[in-house]
Amino acid sequence: MAKATRVLHLNDCAFVGRNLVRVAQNQGRPWRLLPPERTWPPVRPGRTTPTRAASYSTIGRVALGAGWADVVHVHYATTVARLLPPYVPNRPYVLHLHGTDIRTLWRLPERHATIQRYIDGAAHVYFSTPDNEANAVDARPDAEYLPVVIDETSLPPWRPSGYVAFASRWEQVKGLEDMLNVAARLLRAGVEVRGLDWGPGAAEARQLGVKLIPKAPHATYLDFLAGANVVVGQATRILSVSELEAMAIGAPVAAVGHHFPGPDGRPLPIRNGDLDTVVDAILSDMSDPVAAATTLASREWTLHHHVPARQLDRLQATYDRIRGGAPLR
Repeated sequence: MAKATRVLHLNDCAFVGRNLVRVAQNQGRPWRLLPPERTWPPVRPGRTTPTRAASYSTIGRVALGAGWADVVHVHYATTVARLLPPYVPNRPYVLHLHGTDIRTLWRLPERHATIQRYIDGAAHVYFSTPDNEANAVDARPDAEYLPVVIDETSLPPWRPSGYVAFASRWEQVKGLEDMLNVAARLLRAGVEVRGLDWGPGAAEARQLGVKLIPKAPHATYLDFLAGANVVVGQATRILSVSELEAMAIGAPVAAVGHHFPGPDGRPLPIRNGDLDTVVDAILSDMSDPVAAATTLASREWTLHHHVPARQLDRLQATYDRIRGGAPLR
């Protein structure tokens, strides 16, 4: 019997790598994770670059991890640079494009050639959200959509407590103008609105009357979502991890925008559409959030499509196929 393929997940984005590796290890698969803080050297306060010792120590960890692995699953395109030093063992790699790398960096003239080289060198390419499909497939015609996964075991119980929670940071890339417009309309209707003290638009949200909470550990953030009658997501065409976590907790989710279908090709189980439609839906759902959650059935949908166990066999087949194939250099 062939030895199981050993896989190193290098770096991470939105805990996707951590969630995949956790469940894989529980199933006895030989997968490991080098998280961001062990993939990239730390920079001490007051400095702009890491020390030489920190750089050598970090790349040594990467080299040891690559030496153990048969395949490296690289999260975020620029992370491929960690595999380039000549003393890092040469392994075939999967490149997982998570967003800004393919949405923004790939399109910048000064970064395009480098990012494209990393994409070309991958044995296989995945992208995390359907809004990036056009760029990803343009850069790599065989790129595949791999839905974001969450850690369903870490979610607190839903306990609607009378407020609307905005799940995303206040930033243009998240649909800032529409988010602020939703918040303003809800506040004028007398709804308590809470959000994150994060992003360039946070001060404007505060001026509107949004109660902002400081950055906190992830468990505290999940508790914030779990207390909401309704969670408002980013005003774009996709669901991020934050919206999916809220849905898996059980809260109704609303977001301005006409969203891409889910992994099953069907409309998402959220309240969406234009500003008026979304605000009206939120105000209606505030009065009976449990009934809204029952109608949407978003918890069941999320736990079916966006959990790690759903993706492991698919990933394993890719790893087994590329094992022993063309390495990076």
